[in-house]
Amino acid sequence: MKQLLIYTCLLLSLSMVMCKKSATKDNNTATCTTCSSTPLTHTADSSDTYYYLPTAFTPNGDGINDVFSLFFHGLDTANSTITIWNLSGTKVFAGKITQRWEGTDLAGGKCGAGEYPVYLDLKTSAGITVTTCACVNILAYSGSCIKTNGITYYFPDQLDTAGFVFTTNDVLCP
Repeated sequence: MKQLLIYTCLLLSLSMVMCKKSATKDNNTATCTTCSSTPLTHTADSSDTYYYLPTAFTPNGDGINDVFSLFFHGLDTANSTITIWNLSGTKVFAGKITQRWEGTDLAGGKCGAGEYPVYLDLKTSAGITVTTCACVNILAYSGSCIKTNGITYYFPDQLDTAGFVFTTNDVLCP
C-alpha cells in the first residue's frame, strides 16, 4: 500500500497543472494566479483510478463542448468536490464531481470568456485524498472559429479512457 501511495503521488506530481494556490481544507478556498494550458491528468494506476480535466470549453449552445466536467473512474463521488471561481475571486460553481458546469455563475448568469481557477478535492476509492488547483478557459467563437492565439487547449470531446486522444470538433484558428 505504501508503494502504491508513493507511486500515485509521483504520478500526480509529474502530471498536474501547476497553479500558484493557497488552499485550506476547512473552507475549500483556492486562488490560482498563473495557469498552464497543460491538462490535469492522472492515467489509470494499479487501482484503476484515472481522471482528466479539460483546459477549455465553449458553452455556446451548439452541442459541442458546451459543458465542463471532470472525466474520471475510481473516485469516491460522494466525497469528491469541484469548485470554480472567476479571476475576481467570486465563486461561480461548486458541487460534486459528477455535476457539470455550463459556464454560468451561481445566480444563473452567463460567465464571460476567460480563465477560471478550479479547486479539486478528490478522494479515490482506495482512500487517497488529492487536492489541487487547476484552471479552465471559457473560449468564445470569433466569426467562424475560436481564436487560440497559438495556445493548445484540451476540450471535453477529445477524451476517452486513454486521455486526450481525439481531435476537437470545435473550429479553431490561430
